[in-house]
Amino acid sequence: MIGAVLLAYVGLTIDKDVASEIEVINSGGSKTALVVYQPGLTGFPRDISNSFANGLASSGWRVEITTASSQAPSDLSKYDFLVLAFPIYAGSPGKAVVRYVDRIGDLHGVQTIIIALAAGSPGDSVNTMKQKVEAANGTFMESLTLFSITPNEGNGSATDIAREAGSKIAP
Repeated sequence: MIGAVLLAYVGLTIDKDVASEIEVINSGGSKTALVVYQPGLTGFPRDISNSFANGLASSGWRVEITTASSQAPSDLSKYDFLVLAFPIYAGSPGKAVVRYVDRIGDLHGVQTIIIALAAGSPGDSVNTMKQKVEAANGTFMESLTLFSITPNEGNGSATDIAREAGSKIAP
C-alpha cells in the first residue's frame, strides 16, 4: 500500500506544471534567448538550465529563464533562440515541457536546442522532442543529454558541461 501511494505521488509530481517568475540574466545582451525547463524530482533540471543560461549570458545573450507552465511565454516573437530542458521519465520527455510546446503551437522557425536530463538511459526522448519541435515549425539546432547519476562525456560536472555548451553559442 505504501508503494502504491508513493508511486501515485511521484506520478502526480512529475507531470505537474510548476509556474515560476521569469528571471532575466544579462539584460543588456544583444539577442534574447528563452530557456524553459521542467523541474524534476531533484534540483538537477533547474541547476543544469541555470548553468546553460549563464553560459549563454556569458557569450552575449539576454536570457529569460522560467519553468514550463501555462504562465511561460507562448508568444515567441521577441525571442531569437529557445532552449527546452526536461527530465526524462520512462524514456520519454517530461510531460510539462511537451504541454508547453503544444500550447505554443507554432514556433515560427525559432532556433531550438533540447537539453535532456537523465538518471539512466534517455531512451528515445531526444528524438521524440526533436520531432515535436520540428512538427511545431521550430528549427532544431542540437541536443545535449546530461546525466545526474552516471558519468557525462566531457570534462567537469554536468553543470560545468552545460555552462560551457551555452557559452559556445554566439548571439
